[in-house]
Formats: sequence, C-alpha cells, structure tokens
Amino acid sequence: MRTAICIVCALLSAAGTLAAGSPPTAPESSATVENAAVVERTETFTNTFADFDELSRALESAVVSGDADLMRQMAVTEEEFRDLVWPTLDIARLPNSNFTWEFVWSQHQLQHEKCLMRTSHDLAGQKIDIVDITFEGRTTDHGSFKIHRDSRVEVLRADGTRDEVALFGSVLETADGRYKIYSFIND
Repeated sequence: MRTAICIVCALLSAAGTLAAGSPPTAPESSATVENAAVVERTETFTNTFADFDELSRALESAVVSGDADLMRQMAVTEEEFRDLVWPTLDIARLPNSNFTWEFVWSQHQLQHEKCLMRTSHDLAGQKIDIVDITFEGRTTDHGSFKIHRDSRVEVLRADGTRDEVALFGSVLETADGRYKIYSFIND
C-alpha cells in the first residue's frame, strides 16, 4: 500500500510540475518553433504612381471596369498600414491607449470596402476622364509620407458634361513623390 501511495504522490507531483509551467521537452519546443508564424515587415509602399496623372489614368481604368480587386490593389494594404502608417499615427503613440493597429485597421477596412464597392458598382461601365483632383481637407505630414484628405475629383463624362464625383477619400504621397490611394472612404 505504501508503494502505491508513493507512486500516486510521484504522479501528482509530476502533474503539478507540468501544470505549473515547466519547460516543454525538446521535441515539443522545436515543433512550436516550426509552427510559429514569422511576420515579415514591409519597408516601402508598393503599387505607387509617379504622379497624379498616372494615378488618375489607372483609377479611371479600374473604376470604369468595375473591378473592385483592381481598385483595391491601388490602395494601402494591411501590411503597409501595420508597418508604415500605424507607427506614425498619434493614436498609436498615446500612453495607455487601448487601440491596436488591428482594431483601427478593421474599422478603417469596413468603411473603405463599403465605399470601394459602391464606387466600383455605381461607375462601372461609365466613360469618365479625370480632369482635376484637389483636396479640401488637411494634409498631414508623417515624415516618410503625407496624406492628402477630402478629395474632390472633377470628371469629364462621355456626353461632354463635367461633374464632381466621389471616387476616393484620400491619397498617400511618399517622401520620394510617388502616390497611391490611401483610402476609398468618400462619404
């Protein structure tokens, strides 16, 4: 009986050690390392355009085609937001801020996708030429890029009339003078 009690005590002691967080054995440890996701950091903005004219021509084609994926490729990506935009935002540097880049990105994406889909649907198949892009909002300088807000896009329609349309909300300008859509949020 005494031997049985000693064995049970030893088993309970071993179980307690495991539950208390003893280090895993080498095979489990290497499996964990193998399965761990390695996050590669984005260092530059991709799919940028040399000037507003180049951006405008690409935007015209994407909007007229109604191809939401093509429009999406013109905008800031999740990785660009996480690695290049988020660290420069005031909200990211506030002490005791409970906001994470994931939360802010998810909220941004909800509005961004809604407006992108509406624009791609409403203007698909319509012949438009972008005549002018101006910004009525404030431009913010984030060091390695600027964001130009509250766009106004004047277009020439196939029937010769000019109109202001809400194609996108803001444009990102890189430090080397290249452009991409920051957001399609236009309402």
